[in-house]
Parts: sequence; structure tokens; C-alpha cells
Amino acid sequence: MSIKNKGNSVSNQSKLWMEDALLKLMQTENYQEITIQEITDNAGLSRRTFYRNYFSKDEILEGCFYKIWLEYESFIRQQIDLTLPNIATIFFNVMKKHLDFLSLVNRHHLLPLFLSKVDELLPPAFDEVKGEKMPFPKENIQYALTFSTGGFMHILLRWLNDSTQKSPEEMAIVVKDLVSICNYSNPIKKANQS
Repeated sequence: MSIKNKGNSVSNQSKLWMEDALLKLMQTENYQEITIQEITDNAGLSRRTFYRNYFSKDEILEGCFYKIWLEYESFIRQQIDLTLPNIATIFFNVMKKHLDFLSLVNRHHLLPLFLSKVDELLPPAFDEVKGEKMPFPKENIQYALTFSTGGFMHILLRWLNDSTQKSPEEMAIVVKDLVSICNYSNPIKKANQS
């Protein structure tokens, strides 16, 4: 994360006010048209305060997402069962708690902002949680994590756009089924053998 002034309580309060201001503005305005001046005016802060804490308005949203990521990571660290369905259940339970924020961001087509953040945050967390327990060579882990991140982020996008939104437990079944399909080798050949 490149966000400035981590850990300073005055700075943290200013960040919360700017987060609130940006999210309120996003309810009624196009994200691309929201200016730093509008954010600071609505937060009751100066532009100088903004630039002491952020380089861009995207970083406000990245900071919000980072908090969600830390919550998800905290739940994962407590788990003994690190199977994909259980990870999916945790993932969608956490995302459901932040549904209003994620839906707002999705409405502005900004979820891709978070994909690069997850690519940055996942490897160190993965090393700490899973370590050497992987069934394939260590040099391939980065590819596996990228594959997993892309899959989860696209499934999240589909889930947010689904009007009949499945529960986290139902999403775990979807993920389990997807993995089963991927593990089903050469379905064309097997279908022809029937």
C-alpha cells in the first residue's frame, strides 16, 4: 500500500472523513467526475490534508478494500480447514458484510482496482498460512495465486451482479463444483465413450 501517514490518529480520522465523503459523492455522481476539491469540501478538510494522506482518490477506495482484505486475512489465519470451499465460504461471508461498499464500487466499474491489490497482498499471506504445504513446485505458486485471484475476483463480480444473490455457503458449493469440473479430465473423450 502506498497510502501515506499510516498509524497517525489525526491522519486516520481525516481518512475516515474523506472515505465517507467520497462514498457519499459516489451515491449521486460519476466517480470519474468527482474532484479532490469536492471530497475535501464534503469532508470539511483542506486539499493539503488530502495530499498529506493520499496521492489520488483511487487510494481512498484502495484503503477501504485493504481493511476488508485484513478482515478476510484474519479469518483465514484462524482456519485449520484451508480447502477451497471453506476459503470460498469465508471470502463470501466477509464480502457480504461489505456488500453496500462493494456494490457501490461495482456500480462505478471500479472492482478491477482491487485485483492488482490482491495480487500484491496475497503472496505474503499465502506463504505465512500455507507455507510449504503445496502439492506443486514453489516456482509455480505465483501462477496458481494469480489464477486463484482472477477466479475469485470474477466470481465476486458475477455474484454482485446476480439479482438472486447466493449465500456464502451456496457460493462455496459453486467453487467446489468449478474445481470438480476443472479436475474432470478430457470430458469430450469420456462423453464419446458413453
